[in-house]
Amino acid sequence: MAMTYKKKAAVLSAFVVALAAVYILSLVFDPGNRRDHAFAWLEPSLLVMADGIEIYGPEGRSVLKRKNDIWFFQAEGSDYHPAGRLAFDQPALEFPVKQERVGDLFALLGRREVYPVRASSSEGIQRLGLTEDSASRIIVRGGAGLPLLDLLVGSADALGREIFLRRTGWNKIYSAEDHFSFFTGAKPRSWYDLRMFPQFAADSVQQAEIICPNREAYILRRSGGRWIMPGNENVSVNAIRTEAWLRTFLEAEGDDFGFNAPEEAEGSITLWFGDGSTQALLLSSADGQNNRRAAISGSSFVYVLAERKFNSLFRESTYFFDQ
Repeated sequence: MAMTYKKKAAVLSAFVVALAAVYILSLVFDPGNRRDHAFAWLEPSLLVMADGIEIYGPEGRSVLKRKNDIWFFQAEGSDYHPAGRLAFDQPALEFPVKQERVGDLFALLGRREVYPVRASSSEGIQRLGLTEDSASRIIVRGGAGLPLLDLLVGSADALGREIFLRRTGWNKIYSAEDHFSFFTGAKPRSWYDLRMFPQFAADSVQQAEIICPNREAYILRRSGGRWIMPGNENVSVNAIRTEAWLRTFLEAEGDDFGFNAPEEAEGSITLWFGDGSTQALLLSSADGQNNRRAAISGSSFVYVLAERKFNSLFRESTYFFDQ
């Protein structure tokens, strides 16, 4: 009887040891349970090859192309303008983009981070919004249009602090601090560089001619350390306010890119610089939404200015007088 009990205990002990060994081996060899390692979604050596970016999100699609090391937004068909006024059979338009924003995206994709594995099942892919037809998406292309990275961005966790990620073709689902929806959740126009005069400084301006729509025309001229208004020499021009207005004008951004340049200018602002060059902004009449189209000398781009922006640039002459 005692021998039988000892044999049973030995067999049971061996069975427990075997189960423990299986469990330990499963932890070691199951890829889903391995220790998480740091990696980058896109290695720096591949980033230099990138010449195209496609981003799909709830606000639409953004397509960026690199030409001569400068990134442009490629507007195709009626996608490029909210009014949808460009037919699909017309050539694509290219708008300047914020180059630093592209750099921020590449910094995020090229940074080595620990991305914990959260699941690796088809059920998890569905539940976390990581199917190809439900997820947001970041595609980076290089060379002959081949994808260097095709990253799916799914739903956020319950606290909204982390996002779930999956590389297309992989089953593994990772989580990360949510910096990705900053790109996938933004409107396409968030990429636009809408600065109208990015390369000019206010202290180099010697004269400004302002022709306000349906109002007066006047000139501001630098004279020594002060400003004067030719034809109205009896008034004192406030130099601080004039310099501040010049900076506002040269740092102004459009509210959007427009469609056609103004056929006739209803207003204009022309600047003369110390080197003899000039820059002019030509303004159309207001449309039904109180928006105006602006053309810039030397530029092929057309900008949309909302009434608020128009009012901040086209000031009446009395605005510059000393009070």
